Amino acid sequence: MPTLHWIGKEKVINHHLDVPYRVLQHSYGFNNGVQGGTETGSGNKIIHGDNLEALKALLPEYEGRIKCIYIDPPYNTGNEGWVYNDNVNDPKIKKWLGLVVGKESEDLTRHDKWLCMIYPRLKLLQKLLTDDGSLIISISHHEVFNLIQVCKELFSSKQIVCVTVQTSGGKPAGGFNYQHEYLIFIVPNDFEPNSLLFSGGNTRTPFEGLTLATFDKKQRPNQTYPVFIKVIDGSLAGVGESLQERIKKGTYSGTMEDFIYNFDEAPEGTVAVWPITSKGKDCVWRLVSNRLINDWEKGYIKISANRTKNGKNKYSIQYLPEGVIKKIEQGVLTVSGKEDGIPTLTFGENKTVGSEIPTIWIEKSFYTVNGTSVLDEIFNTKRFNYPKPLELISEIIRAISSSDDIILDSFAGSGTTAHAVLNLNKQDGGNRKFIVIEMEDYAENITAERVKRVMNGYGETEGTGGSFDFYTLGQPMFMEDGNLNELVGIDKIRQYIYYTETKRPYIAMVHTDNDYYLSTHEDTAYYFNYEADLVTNLDHAFLATIKTAAGQYVIYADNCLLTKEYLVKHNIIFKKIPRDITKF
Repeated sequence: MPTLHWIGKEKVINHHLDVPYRVLQHSYGFNNGVQGGTETGSGNKIIHGDNLEALKALLPEYEGRIKCIYIDPPYNTGNEGWVYNDNVNDPKIKKWLGLVVGKESEDLTRHDKWLCMIYPRLKLLQKLLTDDGSLIISISHHEVFNLIQVCKELFSSKQIVCVTVQTSGGKPAGGFNYQHEYLIFIVPNDFEPNSLLFSGGNTRTPFEGLTLATFDKKQRPNQTYPVFIKVIDGSLAGVGESLQERIKKGTYSGTMEDFIYNFDEAPEGTVAVWPITSKGKDCVWRLVSNRLINDWEKGYIKISANRTKNGKNKYSIQYLPEGVIKKIEQGVLTVSGKEDGIPTLTFGENKTVGSEIPTIWIEKSFYTVNGTSVLDEIFNTKRFNYPKPLELISEIIRAISSSDDIILDSFAGSGTTAHAVLNLNKQDGGNRKFIVIEMEDYAENITAERVKRVMNGYGETEGTGGSFDFYTLGQPMFMEDGNLNELVGIDKIRQYIYYTETKRPYIAMVHTDNDYYLSTHEDTAYYFNYEADLVTNLDHAFLATIKTAAGQYVIYADNCLLTKEYLVKHNIIFKKIPRDITKF
């Protein structure tokens, strides 16, 4: 697949590895309307600081754990009059580009700069995202084409879809009236969104047509077979041999494309139904014959008299897709019973809801002016221009999240994402968590203050309740000389070491082993033998304090006084502090 090239790309393609790891410094907790110095433990976080460093700071606890990410990066419009500077000529960005890209940065175009800014951030977001997670990005026409190319490069295994959203009555520019922006959906290939309120919300039967029109009998001969339906009651009598079976047995010797669907081969008292589209074109079934029979017995197949009078098939056959079956198993979709005399499931009023996401959103509630109105109501004054509409972000999160998911926004702005998460939790009783990052100075007096007011209530709007913790970026893990920075605290250092070894979050707990024991993962026990003011040794005296049995031991210390032969014999891996501490 061709990739997008720009000046400075080679300097930023792995820049996320060079970003210093800094710990999150807790500033205060906000719990049930009261602000204090203790962490709330709610899982909701507002972080003030450069989002590149903040994203890296989240890795030890959250790598591979974030199910839903929404970001609203600068659009690169060139408009520098907003509170939220929508231009990568911002002094902070220019300084960063000078440090990372070097002298080449002087030759960068506006688009080069934007790509240099977004690329390492997307790399870190990719690390935080779960394998089945979704990333949605708001963007305008200024960078949408560049962004799609970059996303295809970074997320090649995922489905990438561009959704058009009408966001205003129009913004004249260059002879055109821009009325829309875009949402780039980066989702799994088997993505099954939740139902949206504004579209696809009509209840319908969960059964879908069994014919598969995108393949023919030559491509899927094992899915080309007749289904026999009992005339007396319209139930399943059985199935005939597939085209593949006929060729294997020698009962058909012609070419696959010349195979003719024979309706006369139905046993007495039955009629044959073949895979034919509504337009009369031969196709194949979605299921192989054994699966069809098994699904019939489970109630997952529905047979109905064909509404089309002129069609060859007298009956139509429907099935339950895997996603619907999963909803039944999870209790999301309730089965009300079975049809009389046959196993087909019925759903009563508990029908599934159409959940396909339309690629054009034209709801007036998504207009940017509505975001401004909500924020003005919260603060009783104008504090922020053009925040994202609450309803727009709510629908995005509704589509991609479950009730216990973590939602991340690394370009938090006025805090609309956190607001949307709190509202959705109140609506459906969910326990979603938000993590939002804002680098600008208004992170405290707008972003966090908005969340406080949403939790407490504002105007005539009832509060959602809830808690969050406010963080800033603290000390780096390593000093300039490569030694550990003891100012970060031993707990943060232990968390870092365990993460670099296991890519798992470290959870401190009371245990019966020695004080240097971290935890055991996949039959390997990890020890961090470290003291700020002492030189530590891996020796027989230290080994005598170990009480955890494991297949292998990884032990950090300043020195090792054991022989290599002894280490190998007892499955011990020694790592010298700080030389062997991985910098990610």
